[in-house]
Amino acid sequence: MIRVGVKDLKNQLSQYLQYVKNGEKVIITEHNRVIAEINLPLKEKIMTSLEEKMKKMSKEGLIIPAKRKNSYAEIPEIKEKLDWKSIYNDIRADRI
Repeated sequence: MIRVGVKDLKNQLSQYLQYVKNGEKVIITEHNRVIAEINLPLKEKIMTSLEEKMKKMSKEGLIIPAKRKNSYAEIPEIKEKLDWKSIYNDIRADRI
């Protein structure tokens, strides 16, 4: 457990965050009074990716996973370029 004042924490934040990443608990003090604590949550609560969360929710029956991996919707091909300036002018014509 590491105790640090607010001023020192502000000046060396990266160093203290590295301590937290390494599993240390950092106690923050202001005028020798404890005001906060920084530590990593329990490993059971840490979910590193969306896929892990979705697998857990699927096992619990909260969601039903998709049967196919990819979407078959095709992106329409635009053969002619849109003239945005004329569209803009048409929209603005009502307001003038």
